[in-house]
Amino acid sequence: MIDSEQVPFYMFLHIPKTAGTTLRSIVDQNLGAENVLTYYNQNSRQLLDNLDAHLKFKPNYRAIIGHFKFGLHQLIDRPSTYITFLRHPVARTISQYKEHYVNHRYHLEDADGNILSLAGSVKNNPSLYANYQTGFLIGDEVSDLSDVANAELALKNLDSCFAVVGLVEYFDQSLALMSNLLKWQVDEIQQLNVKDIEVEVTPDLIEEIEAINSSDLIIYEAIKSKLLEEFEITP
Repeated sequence: MIDSEQVPFYMFLHIPKTAGTTLRSIVDQNLGAENVLTYYNQNSRQLLDNLDAHLKFKPNYRAIIGHFKFGLHQLIDRPSTYITFLRHPVARTISQYKEHYVNHRYHLEDADGNILSLAGSVKNNPSLYANYQTGFLIGDEVSDLSDVANAELALKNLDSCFAVVGLVEYFDQSLALMSNLLKWQVDEIQQLNVKDIEVEVTPDLIEEIEAINSSDLIIYEAIKSKLLEEFEITP
């Protein structure tokens, strides 16, 4: 029996296209899939809004993983901590485009129903990609995620409520850090949910993606600096 009074409930905040599918396999490996709640592709917030009741009904639940935003800890009467991975916003944007191209092409259509290139999609629908990670990390719905105050709030949340914050670009080192902190065993890592699609990425497009992801860049660079120091890696 798990002592829910002592062991924190883990909230794996899976920001889309940040290696969360691979992480999920590691979570199941260490906690047991039967002890992990998942929140993917639900039509409502019912699971999240009733999470405390779920945990009281089955105290052996040890974690939840999925596409939910920061703030879930406020809905449960149980010690908890977050874990997440971040990704450079340019790489995350490219990966998100590939995901839409394979599974949700309607996101990439122009007014005539043609499929836009990555550059066209970023230009025509920047809100689809802009400061995506910041939105997940602050939780509240805000009109201007590019406001530096929101980047600062996200960094404050990461510092105070997250046990582990890894980076996709340093995935092996981040997993080693997580394994050490949580006393987990990570035997074999397989990359999952990888979309092998060629897209054209020019210097101008990189600049445009960075311009619409100013908050995400602030957060990413701050976490990168902190983790490289922990990893003892020279940038």
